[in-house]
Amino acid sequence: MARILKVTPSTQEKIKPHKIDEGVECEYKVLPAEDGPLVHLSTFGSQKRASHRKSSQSMQFNEGTAKDLTGVFHETFGDSCATDLDLEEGRLVAAYRKDPQRFRQLITDDETARDVVALAHRRKQVTRFRRLLNDDAYFAEEAQTCTKTGTEPVWQRFFEENPWIFGVSLAGQLLTSWSREQLEQIVAGSSISGVGKRTDALLRTAGRVRSLVFVEFKTHKKDLLVKEYRSGCWVPSPELSGGVVQAQGTVYRAIVGIGEQLQSKDADGSNISGDITYLLRPRTYLVIGNLESLRGEGGGDHEDKIRSFELYRRQLVEPEILTFDELLARAEWLVTSAVSPSDASE
Repeated sequence: MARILKVTPSTQEKIKPHKIDEGVECEYKVLPAEDGPLVHLSTFGSQKRASHRKSSQSMQFNEGTAKDLTGVFHETFGDSCATDLDLEEGRLVAAYRKDPQRFRQLITDDETARDVVALAHRRKQVTRFRRLLNDDAYFAEEAQTCTKTGTEPVWQRFFEENPWIFGVSLAGQLLTSWSREQLEQIVAGSSISGVGKRTDALLRTAGRVRSLVFVEFKTHKKDLLVKEYRSGCWVPSPELSGGVVQAQGTVYRAIVGIGEQLQSKDADGSNISGDITYLLRPRTYLVIGNLESLRGEGGGDHEDKIRSFELYRRQLVEPEILTFDELLARAEWLVTSAVSPSDASE
């Protein structure tokens, strides 16, 4: 059994064709994996074997190695091994290159086509989310492209580019960004009410009555709990407890500085009619850590840690605590449950 890492020409000599009467069956199965789906191939012993039918050899191909192998087939057998879909795709590519503007217009005019494009984009963003969470080297590369240091700017930029994750994931109400330009806003001192205390993401609910929603990002790498205080009782980490206090302080200062409601202003300073956002005990979220940190040394669930963490966050009125992997799971569900992107706000 092996995961195929590379497909290259063979340097072996004296390889001969196998006999047809000694041939074996090959079954395939598509497997999910962190770095993308795998095609698993299993061969079964020849019918001449006395023992019952069982798997003999297996190989697994990812997208890259599958393309390499497909290239070998095409080079050897030509278009005779191409599927009808392959041939049709070739014709479409040729037609697109001839008149790309016409294809763009067809997609623009077709709601279904726009949904397909949008959903494909969201699937790519979920893959990117997963890599940011699990691939330290990839996260470091993303961090180097940010103007600010630390983990929070990476997550701020990612969620600014993908507002749909917050929009349909956090609450029963639809959440939209306060500003079209950026999620992070100054909400106390010289602030949005008149530009201090910053919140990592400032959102508001959609509907007739709109309310502000605050989100604070912390690192996804630190443990949620740090030590056992008493038997079976684990203490929140400084990042977790500090994030809770920070989120509470941010909301308190915003309410003191802004009041119960915020009137939106036009570019000339005049009121925008009917555009009022309320701060009546606004919802607050703290996104921090990873539930994987609640496993034991052997990799299994640590029940005391899970109990301590769940009881701690369930007793909090504000902020509501979410982990990054929980947010990823919601985004994955959205793109794999055949929900049309037109059903959710961009």
